Amino acid sequence: MNLLSSVLEKIRPSKEDEDKLQEVVNKLLERARKVCEEEGMGKPMLVGSAARNTWLKGEKDIDIFILLPETLPREKLEEIGLRICRKIAGGKGREKYAEHPYVTFEFEGFEVDLVPCYEISDPRKIKSAVDRSPHHQAYVSPRLTPALRDQVLLLKQFMKGLGVYGAELKIHGFSGYLCELLILHAGGFLELLKQAANWKPGQVIDLEKHYPNEDEPRRIFENQPLIVVDPVDPGRNVAASVSLQTFTIFVRGCQDFLANPREEFFFPKEIKRLRKSELVRILRRRGTEVYCIVFKLPDLVPDVLYPQLRKTERALVTVLTEAGHKVIRSDVWGEGTGAILLEVQPCVEKIEVREGPPLGVSAENFVRSYLLSPIKLAGPFINPSGRVVYELESHRPSPEKVIRETLKEKHLLGKNIGEVLQRGYRLLRTASIPNLLDHPHLSLFISDYFTKCLPWYR
Repeated sequence: MNLLSSVLEKIRPSKEDEDKLQEVVNKLLERARKVCEEEGMGKPMLVGSAARNTWLKGEKDIDIFILLPETLPREKLEEIGLRICRKIAGGKGREKYAEHPYVTFEFEGFEVDLVPCYEISDPRKIKSAVDRSPHHQAYVSPRLTPALRDQVLLLKQFMKGLGVYGAELKIHGFSGYLCELLILHAGGFLELLKQAANWKPGQVIDLEKHYPNEDEPRRIFENQPLIVVDPVDPGRNVAASVSLQTFTIFVRGCQDFLANPREEFFFPKEIKRLRKSELVRILRRRGTEVYCIVFKLPDLVPDVLYPQLRKTERALVTVLTEAGHKVIRSDVWGEGTGAILLEVQPCVEKIEVREGPPLGVSAENFVRSYLLSPIKLAGPFINPSGRVVYELESHRPSPEKVIRETLKEKHLLGKNIGEVLQRGYRLLRTASIPNLLDHPHLSLFISDYFTKCLPWYR
């Protein structure tokens, strides 16, 4: 297909790109080996797409793992591992924390992650999640021919175009390693798309046939839309990060591409940045009440930040719903500035119907509750279902009141997000939302929310 050849020309690194990467990798590995010798332990190992030549043109990520003896206690792994990583980074590194600490720094234009891990002989007996990565390297590298590497590049760019590439918790999508396994499974990009076009939630892929049938992995990895058994550790689903939403986007994207292949699937149009006048018209047409909570972000890595943002979002949606409000849609943002956006259907009901117990159950307390109530409009009477009924004036608390009260309840919110919100936030309502288009960190978020569309249809 000429289209795929054309896409490959744009995404495959040039010889100069490859030479530059190799030059930088050699310098880093040499530096890492010297530091490990000084410390008397540790082996540096290049892993990830840079090691397997499955990186896309323009990507500048290098992952170097420092393999340490599995006999080290966990606290010693962190202490010694961090000391080695800091020395390699030459004091320029920044410590980050996921499952355990690691160091990231910039080196000759590349973003370098230095990650301590255990040198584990059996990947089924890992002590931390990162311990599998060297085994992934050993599994994938010898199986990926140059032709298959090109197919991986196509799949990665296709997923980037669809907006589902990346296992981080902001995206809940497909990791680079998962892309490589999918190509090894299907044998090529188009072959995979033809298979994936027919996937249903609960799809199982088991390259090494660790399980006798598909029922067992479905039982072990219950309610996960895509199950790709890790070839080096059958107790792990490589696709565990893939949500039902991103799974469905990928399947729909495969179906639509096969029906009408075009470059927009790989390189979609950019999100349209709205002008204030356009957003004012959109808000008027939608007729909803929009609330946006804007706050300073805590210093957390995205994989820690986004689950907390979403926990806070879920709490707000739940409490609004329990208060009788209908939340149309909501979203979160965590780049530079924190934001939680909630869109609520205006409340038009002026009457609230309260039903009492059915016949056979005493209604005395229910009748007494509203008999003399100032908000009673009618009742008690019996409805066609045989229940005692009151019609009352609706006295729902406003969405703004619900939101502000909920934000005081730290135990309902993400831990660090809750702490930040106690120190202050801005709550903007519908009329002020267009002003967020002037915000350097929020204009894209607001524009995307109000023009939401599958990327290949933009």
